[in-house]
Amino acid sequence: MNVLTVTGQLATDPIRRDTSKGVVCEFRLAVDSRPRLWIVVQTWGQLAGRCAQHLTCGRHVAVSGPLLCEEYVTRAGNKATRWFTRATTVTFLDQPTRDGDASPETEVDR
Repeated sequence: MNVLTVTGQLATDPIRRDTSKGVVCEFRLAVDSRPRLWIVVQTWGQLAGRCAQHLTCGRHVAVSGPLLCEEYVTRAGNKATRWFTRATTVTFLDQPTRDGDASPETEVDR
């Protein structure tokens, strides 16, 4: 079984991109632990749209999904590894603070 479930605060505003495979949204999550853990969270499809629409830096969420590893080559030509989760569930744990935000979904599944 490969499932990562964590809670934390968004360390960045979500970045939404439209790709040939659909809508993708990514953000970094700061997990309170010693030492602090930083998780890259990726969402797709309808879940990505809702995260991009309702989440901002500082919001408190719970995410659940598989832990994935991606190898790539940096601009300098070095091999690097990136660990991230492709969230299948994102639960909004607080209320939005921006004016005009709709009330968030309590739990959003892909």
